[in-house]
Amino acid sequence: MSSGKEIYMMVISFRLKPSFYSLTKEKRDAMSMAAQDLFAGFSGDLVNHLTYRSLRSDGDIVFWYSSHSPETIEALKFGLNDKFSLYMRPNYSMISLYEDSPYLKPDSVLDDTLKQTPMKYFVAYPMSKQPEWYLLDYEERKKIMAEHIGMALADPEGRSVRSYTTYSYGLGDQEFVVLYETESLAAWSHATRKLREARARKWIVNETPIIVGILREKLF
Repeated sequence: MSSGKEIYMMVISFRLKPSFYSLTKEKRDAMSMAAQDLFAGFSGDLVNHLTYRSLRSDGDIVFWYSSHSPETIEALKFGLNDKFSLYMRPNYSMISLYEDSPYLKPDSVLDDTLKQTPMKYFVAYPMSKQPEWYLLDYEERKKIMAEHIGMALADPEGRSVRSYTTYSYGLGDQEFVVLYETESLAAWSHATRKLREARARKWIVNETPIIVGILREKLF
């Protein structure tokens, strides 16, 4: 049953159109201000909101924001398209629910975890699991995930990465969107490589597209 406290996450990537690159610095500055004003207009309904420059070839701008209301998620998405459709278009989005893990006891308020000082880099990592995973006994799944979590916590580079596991069953093309913040993409990559050795890896499928961004206050 819904608690009414769910946090809806949105990660949406935009590709800049050729028309953007002919804009003067003043017009780009005005676009950055318009984006700030747009998010400010929703600030009372948002849990967090951050913007990034994308490192993917098929995207340029990434917005990560969250709210307790899916209507706010949609309205802000519409606002971005309405204000900036002349200069950019969405190329991929992921919506998901940020909730407590079924394998861990809650040790913090989820809203509070999203209000920490942002880190320099952001990774949105979608994935699904094979149907056989869900047919395993819960205690077996819990044991497998405990190994996975233990390996992450034991790795010095892994401990420097902040993660948010979100769920997208029936909401998107994937089952999970795991979001990461890090001060080092190298540390993130090394930690990810190490976790390839975890037994939980056996059931993972469909890990695309991975979106990587660099934090920017001034977007354009």
